[in-house]
Amino acid sequence: MTPRQPAVQVNAIPETYPLSVQAALRSITWPADQVHLLHRLDADSGLFTSPDGRLYAHVENEGHLLVEHLSDGRYQIPFSFTPLLPGPFLTKTERQPIWTFERPNWLAHSSESDRPNATAESTVSEQPLYLAPNDAALLSPALHSPDGIRYDKHRKTYIDTPDGTVMVRKNATGQYEQTSATARNISTLLFEQIPGTKLWRRKTRESADSRESSHQEKRKASSDRPENKQGSSKRPHLEEGADTHLALTQSLLSDNPDAINLSYSLWRNWGRSIQPPLGQHIEIDGQYYRIVPQDLSDNPRLVYLQHPLFSPALYDAFEFMLRDNPSLQPKWAVKRNNQWTVLDNIAPLEMPITQYIARTFKYLSDQSVSSLARAMFNQANHSEIIQGRGLALMTQIFRYWGDRDLRRASQRELVDPLLMLRNLATRSASPRETTLEIPSTLGEGLMRLDLDPGRFPQHWNEYAAEPTVPRLRWLFSNVLEDDGYVIDLMDAALWKDGLLFHREKIDYMFMLKLPSIINGRIQRSPDTASELSHAMWQLRVGEQKKPLSTYRDEQKIIYLLGGTQTDALRQTTLFIVRDK
Repeated sequence: MTPRQPAVQVNAIPETYPLSVQAALRSITWPADQVHLLHRLDADSGLFTSPDGRLYAHVENEGHLLVEHLSDGRYQIPFSFTPLLPGPFLTKTERQPIWTFERPNWLAHSSESDRPNATAESTVSEQPLYLAPNDAALLSPALHSPDGIRYDKHRKTYIDTPDGTVMVRKNATGQYEQTSATARNISTLLFEQIPGTKLWRRKTRESADSRESSHQEKRKASSDRPENKQGSSKRPHLEEGADTHLALTQSLLSDNPDAINLSYSLWRNWGRSIQPPLGQHIEIDGQYYRIVPQDLSDNPRLVYLQHPLFSPALYDAFEFMLRDNPSLQPKWAVKRNNQWTVLDNIAPLEMPITQYIARTFKYLSDQSVSSLARAMFNQANHSEIIQGRGLALMTQIFRYWGDRDLRRASQRELVDPLLMLRNLATRSASPRETTLEIPSTLGEGLMRLDLDPGRFPQHWNEYAAEPTVPRLRWLFSNVLEDDGYVIDLMDAALWKDGLLFHREKIDYMFMLKLPSIINGRIQRSPDTASELSHAMWQLRVGEQKKPLSTYRDEQKIIYLLGGTQTDALRQTTLFIVRDK
């Protein structure tokens, strides 16, 4: 009897590859609730080791992903579940311990199942990159904003469409267009809000062109209007030397004059019905909320609500929080009509301290950015432990840096890095010593500032072709001027190796000398003032056009020393230290 063949043959189904990049990454992502178990290799690499010895990288918007260190120095995400397809390579974010990567083509776009309304004739490149539903669930609710804009923990913006959630950014014309934290060369898709809803939709080319034309007409009309005279409609300057909390409170109340709907605010979960015995608290609607410590004896109008899971006391923890989980940062609470109101629609700090510094002082080296950030944090309260007063002071400084035209600088030393430099002469065995050892970047306080030639290659190459003292003076002059300082012209024949400069709205003068450097020690004059002639002291300089001698008498001249230095790794920097 001939054996019967089975009616149905069973074959192994080939392994399929995940079409969603989120699904692929989740399989190699370290659990978010166990990040504390990872060991950070160093403060700036963004690399970690797990208890079992595997290597992880902190990837923007993705968490901590498993990576492999290749022999050529590159880092690659190991997609072991796709043996025929290589994983993407990581790229280090400049000045930040964060990595990014470009999605490979086979993972560049969502699958058809993620785009229910995609038509067969539509090309993949014309479709939005929809966020995975489980990732979209981690965003802030759309009902928190009038236009339905949603945010992730890095304050990146997203919108909901009938087909899914899309990451967007506001372009130069004020329109929202598709963007991506990982993919490059994506289609420029514009979106508009659906009237009467918090949903958005794709713009047609006709409506986009019409909106752009209207925008250009408005821009032209505004440029044809005469400029407002000082004091007409601009927000008034904050008074010089005003109390930090009072000035910041007035500014916040001016920015937020109306009551804020706090019905859905997550901060309400921070309160307790019974006031705890430890710490300082304020009462809102019968609940007690812990605040960052500060002096409450003068009945302040501004405090910082403290997240119950995070204390912002020390710099490292505070900086890492701003990078990894900024939702844990304190929130502003201002007293209005004798009642506390939490400003839930704005965060006190939009980015890490290092990022504020790198954005403002573009030529500083990475090491100087890191050192300056730590020094700012510690000096804000003259302690390594931050308090409400120090947070308010730093916030004021960052707001001034972001809008120097409408805000007035505080007299505090934190307003400019050169004012924060420690005086090297006080560390010398003898104040009359003619040389000083060039300090390293390590040490207590801000010992030096380094400017990275890689950030101004054209200026540096012109100097390097003729490395003389006059060319070094020219180099420092150009770099400082590019970074916002005003060079006060002096006769080079009277002071060949020096520069005099200031920054607008800061009532100090900086006097930089570029002396010889021998065996790691820099030459200095015991009395720099004696080198200047009587005529030079009578020069009217600075924003106030005061005689230079007046700045001397008011002890508002900062004496600096500078030059070039090459480290053991053959990296050359321009350094500046403070003589006295």
